[in-house]
Amino acid sequence: MSKQSVEDTVRVPGDERVDQILVIVREVLSKPDLTADDEVMDHGGTSLSVLRILTETKRALNLNVNPRDLGGAVTARSLARAAR
Repeated sequence: MSKQSVEDTVRVPGDERVDQILVIVREVLSKPDLTADDEVMDHGGTSLSVLRILTETKRALNLNVNPRDLGGAVTARSLARAAR
């Protein structure tokens, strides 16, 4: 196995949570190509869709996210960082 392919398989702690939230974000926005760092509002998101994402994150993953903890940017990664 090459060094590059080994590095590609290394996962950062919390990546699984990011991946799970990304599935929800993609579904709510109907944007299957979004990445974990894509800003929700830049891809057609609204305050209502952010609330839907937060509600689904709580329902499906039992994670609470306080919108005030997001610091303005709403991405799957920022949601995962703010989740409790």
